[in-house]
Amino acid sequence: MHFPLISARAALIFVVILALEFAGLEAALRVYGGSEASPSFQSIVMQDSRIGHRLKPGAHIRYTTVEFSTDLGINTQGVRDDRDIGPKAPDERRVVVLGDSLVLSVQVPLDQTFCKRLEARLTAADPAHRWRVINAGVQGYGPVKDWLFYRYVAETFQADVVLVVAFVGNDAVEANDDEPSLEAGRVPPQVTTDAAVNSVRRITRASMVLQLVRLRADQLRSHFSGPGTERPLTTYLTDPPPEVTHGLEVTRKAFGLIASRAAELGARTGLVLMPARFQTDDADYGRLAEIVRQAGYELDRNSGTKRFRAALDPLGLPILDLLPALEAQPDRDELFFQRNIHLTPRGHVVVADAMFDFLKSSRLVELQRP
Repeated sequence: MHFPLISARAALIFVVILALEFAGLEAALRVYGGSEASPSFQSIVMQDSRIGHRLKPGAHIRYTTVEFSTDLGINTQGVRDDRDIGPKAPDERRVVVLGDSLVLSVQVPLDQTFCKRLEARLTAADPAHRWRVINAGVQGYGPVKDWLFYRYVAETFQADVVLVVAFVGNDAVEANDDEPSLEAGRVPPQVTTDAAVNSVRRITRASMVLQLVRLRADQLRSHFSGPGTERPLTTYLTDPPPEVTHGLEVTRKAFGLIASRAAELGARTGLVLMPARFQTDDADYGRLAEIVRQAGYELDRNSGTKRFRAALDPLGLPILDLLPALEAQPDRDELFFQRNIHLTPRGHVVVADAMFDFLKSSRLVELQRP
């Protein structure tokens, strides 16, 4: 007779304990940070009806994970910089670098990013001019969003040179997915009439625990389903799916639009191919190659870079492939952080030096001595 009452009490206690543990974990994650789901990181991002999202002008946070802790400042133009971008002085030269999180580089202090290191090298080599390299990278961008951000924001920066950094690991599939935005010239409005779906999405976005659960679920699904669902690897398969081939075509079109618009504004454009970490890290490559092999596929280590080069060559633009410079380094496993795919401070030095040599050899810049 009393068992239902005891069961109800036990269930209530269980729910209370679960809620307390969830709240404790949520609080710990929010205090500790270390995830892009953290409120602090999300506070530097804003929605944009034309592009989808961008960095929030004037935002400042300290971002901490187990591998790094950095101060992130977004200037009033919405790019990572400690100075605003005003009118260009007669003796000033500007390079705008477009790309994704590998350009934004939240993992290292501002002065250690390859953009700032490149700026320092250009200034030292050409004291006749004041050089400024503008970091226009945004987390989560691909080729189409690079174009939209340039068209609606970065073209006002009065660049002399525009460098577009393509991450060969996932830019093809990103471009494939974003093709409707390229055709529309902006992100199409997304309207969801299901109130329940909207509520779930809002709750998930607001909770670090739920976002991490979703991330782990996606990773497990990718692991057990093979590289067909772990989409960045599909660019490196010996027989890539159609979305990769089509995505490369969309990438070429998006970068061509950037170059054409830059030329109209008097700027030159160069393309930079950023490799994935496993292309330089032997242990990482061996692990991924075995996972792909067990799933019945074959991973071709540098095919992503080769496919991007072949797709972009018809544009007739100078192209820098960063892979040879990174491959030539000793202790290549120290070029990227081990818990994420982004460059370490040492990796930034290598990339900045390669970009400096590229700008000179391609004659995208003319360096002068007083």
